Amino acid sequence: MPVDQVTDQRPAPGRKVPAKQRIAARRAAEAARARAAQRRRTLARSAVAAAVLVAVVVLAIVVQSQRTSSAPDAAVPANTVDGGMAVEVGRADAPATLDVYEDFQCPACARFEALSAGTMAALVDDGSARVRYHPMAFIDEYSTRALNAAGVVVDAAGPDAFVEFAGLLYDRQPVEGGPGLTDDQLIELAGQVGAAGADVERGIRDLVFEDWTRSLTDQASRDGVNSTPTILLDGQPLAPAQLQPVALAEAVHAAA
Repeated sequence: MPVDQVTDQRPAPGRKVPAKQRIAARRAAEAARARAAQRRRTLARSAVAAAVLVAVVVLAIVVQSQRTSSAPDAAVPANTVDGGMAVEVGRADAPATLDVYEDFQCPACARFEALSAGTMAALVDDGSARVRYHPMAFIDEYSTRALNAAGVVVDAAGPDAFVEFAGLLYDRQPVEGGPGLTDDQLIELAGQVGAAGADVERGIRDLVFEDWTRSLTDQASRDGVNSTPTILLDGQPLAPAQLQPVALAEAVHAAA
């Protein structure tokens, strides 16, 4: 038998196509149409999903833009410098500058202040240095409440009151993770440094500078600070041994 008679299953011209073959052909055509319809539906769903994703991304960008543009409107305490990012004491033209990054709930910061706060005060008083405080709030909820209260104090009574209030907070530093000092206690300490009255009480209870506390902490991170206390002398970090009172004074005088 010739090869083409074995392999070619097409009916000869004029011959009637068998019923089974017609059914098979019809089913194949229907299956092809179903697959084409399914592809169209899949493409349509993908287009819709892509459109939704684009809308979500655009919405996220708009919301973030609105948040970013509203950041400058956050309440910032008076008597601060660098757009509210620091509290400065001492002469602006002092020959040396100390930048102090601390968290009021940081035990190491409390130890540093107990040892060297007097030395920094003396350096400010004799004109050797100016001190720029960059308080942060990253340890717990009380860190934020304490820093907000410090913002209320500097707003109401100025930088010197801020430094004195900070000393009181370190002297009474609570255990990490606990509730911390109450609002009433913070209000009482604020009064001891000359920040009193209805506005001070409201500011502490209502966390009027809460956004500011976040801005300070974010700025410290952008400044490369990843631990507290971090002390910079004319922009250069001091080693732990240099944070002792005598070594700190010697470093400042050498830089002046």
